[in-house]
Order: sequence, then structure tokens, then C-alpha cells
Amino acid sequence: MSQYTYSNSRVKQHTRSSRSDFSSLLLFYILPFIVVNGILFFLVTAKPQCKLTVGETNDYQTTVISFQIQSHLPTKNLSVTLNSEPLELTRSGKNTYTATVSHNGILDVYVENFNGMATTAYEHVNVLDEDPPSVLDYLMEDDILTLNLSDSQSGIDYTSIHAINAQGMNIPPLSVNKATATVTFPMDSDDLTVFAKDLSANEVQAAFSTHTADASGTVILDQTPAKDPASAQ
Repeated sequence: MSQYTYSNSRVKQHTRSSRSDFSSLLLFYILPFIVVNGILFFLVTAKPQCKLTVGETNDYQTTVISFQIQSHLPTKNLSVTLNSEPLELTRSGKNTYTATVSHNGILDVYVENFNGMATTAYEHVNVLDEDPPSVLDYLMEDDILTLNLSDSQSGIDYTSIHAINAQGMNIPPLSVNKATATVTFPMDSDDLTVFAKDLSANEVQAAFSTHTADASGTVILDQTPAKDPASAQ
């Protein structure tokens, strides 16, 4: 009976010793190995995220874009371009930047973490008005030229509307109806070029000539954006 009790006690002591050894192995070797490798894996593979926003515009000439970098790691490289041209950035908060843009186009943000992982975000800027007004239709009757204008973004600057006749004289409109966007001019010259701007200063010039009238006597419209003198230099 005494021998059996002694043997049973030794088995229990061995079992407790094995459990203690396994606990020590788990606590001091296996778990630290998993944690350390998990941290290394995160440091190697962590990729930044970028939240990109294009703001609205009040004047149709500029807008503000903003973006926030979402990452637990420091940023190594950062570039922001619009139509491949770099933008000047202003830091407005932690990992938050803004920039003012004055042209429509493709906005490209590139963010790279110090571990080499990178992300790219794209957005299309199309809220700015870069197109001049257009002449929807026109009518020549009793030596009066009637134009119907249109501008879908900033709107027509009615104070800018005028014409130049064949003699180079500046001709103001006979009438302007803002409700219908209709303008009339006296057609007392063989040639008349009408100029109109929108509220973003984009200008169109529409040329009319009785020399190129069709068989019905209707004048022929030549409508082109007016060139910016500054860009022509």
C-alpha cells in the first residue's frame, strides 16, 4: 500500500512538472515569438490609406482640395499633382493637407510609408468653369441679329457683351433679355463679331457675315473661344 502511494505521488509530481514546463515554454517562447513576428509583419506590410475630397466652388475659378493620410506609420514620401503638375500643399492638421486649384483635371495623390508600402488616390476636378458661353441659335431679320446665349456653369456676364463691325467700331447690343439670355445687335455691316464672357472671364467670339449667307439669306455663324492675350504671347 505504501509503495503504491509513493508511485502515484511521483506520477502527479511529473505531471505538474510537465505542465509547468509547457506553461513556461508558452509564456516565454511561443507567445513572444508570435507577438514579435506579428509586429514585424505589420511593420513590413502596413499600407497607408488616403481620404481625398474635392470641395465646391464659389466663383467657379478656384476650389480647395483636401486629403487625410490614415496610417500608424510615418510618411516617407508624399506628392500631389494636378494634370502631372505639382501642387503647393498647406498642412491644416495632423496628417491633413489642403491645396487650392484653379484648373480642372486629374488629381493624383501618392503616399508612401517609411516601410516602402504606398498607395495612390485619384479624383477628377470638374467643378471649375473653363468653357466660354455658347450661341445656341441666332436669327437675322430686318437687319437685326438676334442671339440666344448659354453658359451652364458660372453664368453669362451681360456687361461684357459687345460687337465689332467691319469698320472696327464697337457696337453695343440693342437689347439684352437676361431671362431668356437673348441679345440683339444691328446688322448694318457686312461683318459683325460678337464677344461675350461668362462670370469666370471665359470669352467667346462669334463671327457673322452676310458675304457667306446661304441660299435662304441666313448668315453663317463662326463661333470660337476668344484667345487670351496673355496666353498668345
